[in-house]
Amino acid sequence: MYGTVDERLDDLAANPRPGLPMLAAATMAPDPDAVYRTWRAQWGPVVPVELSDGVLAWLVLDYEDIKQVLMSWSIFSRDVQQWAAFQDGRVAPGTGLHAFFSPRQNAFYTEGDRRARLRNVVDDGFAAIDETKLVRDVRAACRALLAQIAPLGHADLVASYTAAVPSLAVAAMYGLPAHLADRMRQYATDIFSNTPAAVPAFVGLNTMLAELIAIRRRDPGDDLLSAIVHHEHALDDTELMDTAQMIQSAGHEMSVAWTTMTLVHLLGDRDFGTRTLRGRLGVDEALNTVMVHQSPTWHTPARFITGDTELGGRALHKGEAIVCAVAHATKTEHEGADLWEASTSRATLGFGTGVHRCPASRVSRIITKTAVAEVMRGLHTLKLDVPVKDLPFVPGLWARSAATLPVTFEPTHLPDRTDHVLVGV
Repeated sequence: MYGTVDERLDDLAANPRPGLPMLAAATMAPDPDAVYRTWRAQWGPVVPVELSDGVLAWLVLDYEDIKQVLMSWSIFSRDVQQWAAFQDGRVAPGTGLHAFFSPRQNAFYTEGDRRARLRNVVDDGFAAIDETKLVRDVRAACRALLAQIAPLGHADLVASYTAAVPSLAVAAMYGLPAHLADRMRQYATDIFSNTPAAVPAFVGLNTMLAELIAIRRRDPGDDLLSAIVHHEHALDDTELMDTAQMIQSAGHEMSVAWTTMTLVHLLGDRDFGTRTLRGRLGVDEALNTVMVHQSPTWHTPARFITGDTELGGRALHKGEAIVCAVAHATKTEHEGADLWEASTSRATLGFGTGVHRCPASRVSRIITKTAVAEVMRGLHTLKLDVPVKDLPFVPGLWARSAATLPVTFEPTHLPDRTDHVLVGV
C-alpha cells in the first residue's frame, strides 16, 4: 500500500488532531462548499469526521469513490454488526446515533439473501401502488393544508406545509386518517434528529404500526401496508414491523428536504424561478435541478467496512464506518453545466445506486412534484420574506434543508377541494 495514508479512526478518536471535522457542520453551514474545500485541503478526498458523541467515520468526497462505496455492498455493508464502535459500546445506548443504527430486519439494514428477499416485498408493494390515486390523495392533503394558511397572507411553509406532506402521503398509501398521519410525521422527524428523542419515537412508531399490521391481517384493504402484510414471501412479525417502519420514516426527511429546497430555489433564485413559472422549465426539471445542486440526501447514512481496503489514497480498516457526501459529489460532477443540462441529468446520487438504491424514488417524485405544484398554484404573488443566505438549516447528519421558509402572499380563501384533476407524472 505504498503511498497510501494509513490512519485509523480509533487512533484519531483517542488523540484528536486540531480541526477534526464535525459532519453536521457541512449540513448546517451557509456555504457547505467552502467547508468541504477546507476539509479536502487538510485531509484529502477521504476525511475523518465526527458523527456525534465522539464517534468517528470516514467521509468520502469524490464522485467515483462514492459510486464504488455504494456499489460494493460486500465491502461497505449496511449491517451494523460490522461496526466496531457500535459493538463495543462507543455508540452509546440512549443516543440518537444508537437509535438510528440499531439492527432492524428490513432491506435498509440487512445484506445478502435476506436483503434481497425483504427488498422484493418492498419493490412489489411500490409497483402495485395506484399512482393516479396517489396523486389525487396527495393533492387533496396539500389543498387542505393550503386552505388553512391561504387567508393569512403569511406563513412558514416548512412548519405549515412541507414538513407535513410526506407523512400525509404515507398515511394515504397505508389507508390511515389524518390524525395518525400527524403522529407519524412527528415520529419521523424525531427519528432523524440525532437526539435522544429518537428513542421514544421508534417505540411510539412501532407501537402504532403493530396495531395497524394487526388490523390489516384481519381486514386487508387496497393499500401498501396490506400488500406488504399479505405478500407471498410471508414476512414474520419483526420483518413486517421493521419494513413498515422503514417505508414510513426513511423517505420522510428526504422528501421534506426536496420539497423545501425546491421552493427555496423557486422563490430565492430569480432566474430559476422565472424559467419555471414561465414554462421554460417544468416542475420535473426544477426537481431535477435541485437534485443536482441541493440533493435532499446530503450524506448517506453510514456503511461499515467488512475488511481492510483502500479508497482515495487512504487505508480503511475493518470495523470502521464510512459516509458519502453524495450532494457535494453530484454538484461537483455537474460543475459548469447550465441550468437545462442540470435539469435533464441522471448522474445524481441522491437516491443512491446499487442494491440499496432507494425503492421509492418514483413515489417520492410524485409526492414532491404534487406538493410543489400545489403551492405555486394555490398561493398567489408568493415571496420569500428573508434572503436565502439568512435561512437557518435543520440540525442533522443526513439531509440539508431549510428549517423555516417564511413567505408572504396575497390573502385568499381557497376551497378545501379534493377534485381529481391530475398533474402529469
